[in-house]
Amino acid sequence: MSREQQGVVLFLSLSLVLFFFLTSPSSAWKEFSSRPSEGRTLTSPLPEGQILIEVEGSVNQRGMVQIEPGMTLLEALERAGGVKGKLSLSPEMLSTKIEKNSRLQVVPDGEGKGKVSLEPLAPPKLKVLSIPIPINTASVEELDTLPGIGPKTAQAIFEYRETHGKFTSAEDLLQVPGIGPKKLAALKTHITVP
Repeated sequence: MSREQQGVVLFLSLSLVLFFFLTSPSSAWKEFSSRPSEGRTLTSPLPEGQILIEVEGSVNQRGMVQIEPGMTLLEALERAGGVKGKLSLSPEMLSTKIEKNSRLQVVPDGEGKGKVSLEPLAPPKLKVLSIPIPINTASVEELDTLPGIGPKTAQAIFEYRETHGKFTSAEDLLQVPGIGPKKLAALKTHITVP
């Protein structure tokens, strides 16, 4: 077989694999999400009242961990299999409650102690993971990731919320300049009103 023929065979093989994954994501996802993983299973869509924590660094199991709002850093780390080795972490930090989708990173300092950082999950990751945006606590950057919402409308939503208080329902967004019934209908599955 010539190099050109090998290239064609490789291209067709990769195309078939890509076709398989693009045409059957639900069955592949069901198989993945049905595997036991000690409370770490990421389901699609995210159940109401749950948040995601991206766990990185010196932990036993890196990745996305599903938790309930109000759980502590310690509980989130336990869901990620705990910290690697005998790293010592500050009790004050471990008692910090997590209220929104976040990125949690544990970094050793070289002296047997560890430093924990907790920051909001990046807005592009929220979009990729199809995580609904809580409109009463979302930043302008997070609001800007919503379908049909650009920087100007995201700023308008933020300013309306600051001026008039929290939204009580999704329909309250109709009071924001730039949002009409069609745009609201497109937004409803992408937002939450806690």
